[in-house]
Amino acid sequence: MGKTNTFFDRLEPKSLSGLLRAHFQEHYKLPPKAADTICQDLVVARLLFTPHSRDEGQILYYAIKLGQPVSRSVRDCEKLPVKLTLMGPEDMAIRQRDGLQSLTQQVMARIAAETLAQGAVLSVEDVALILHRSERTVKRYKKAAAAVGHPVRLRGDMTDMGPASTHRAPVIELFMQGYPETVIADRLHHQLSNVEHYIRDFLRVSLLIEDGYAVGEAGRLTGLSKGKVLAIHGLYTRLGQDDYYQPLLERTLALFRFDRRVVEKGGTT
Repeated sequence: MGKTNTFFDRLEPKSLSGLLRAHFQEHYKLPPKAADTICQDLVVARLLFTPHSRDEGQILYYAIKLGQPVSRSVRDCEKLPVKLTLMGPEDMAIRQRDGLQSLTQQVMARIAAETLAQGAVLSVEDVALILHRSERTVKRYKKAAAAVGHPVRLRGDMTDMGPASTHRAPVIELFMQGYPETVIADRLHHQLSNVEHYIRDFLRVSLLIEDGYAVGEAGRLTGLSKGKVLAIHGLYTRLGQDDYYQPLLERTLALFRFDRRVVEKGGTT
């Protein structure tokens, strides 16, 4: 008895890679391996020559810009266009292995992080609209995703945060991923000097935390306010508990751990 094609087997040929592969094999009579290689080269070329275009599975959505006062109505808030990945290359494997609910939770975490990285933030209502789920389901999935290390940070999570705290997290997250300060500033629509301050303060405080200094001592040594040190401490703790960012955090701090000039740069911001 021959192998039965599964739901996932039937969907793969409908992807862009599957369509291109079939075209090259049929039109140019290429073997499957050669067709796959050309497909990969085309993806690379697309990224090189059209870096701002949307990828397969992405949509364009207008989200509220970071730092908008919570008291301001959504109608009056400044908004930014953001690219969100609703279907990623790994999604099919996640759904097949872990099920639809797990995939939905990870998509929620991904689009929330993508939005923050582009200088905006989604709300529960946004996610419900984008993923065609009820707000109640979004809140339930959000809680479940956080429990397995995939935090979904939405506008409601930032109601008690000022603009500095709101901006700090996406700056540091991009920095952890290896993006240079100039790219981060451009991507988040921030001044380069502000991005540099966020990164410098985070490194100084985080290194002192790792050395065992208390919040008050870290504030005294860096010249930063207690509130700012507490905010950085909270971000450091969250990143250290995140499955994705924890190794990036360790690697980044290891690069600066013995450079005491990072800690010794004085002055407040």
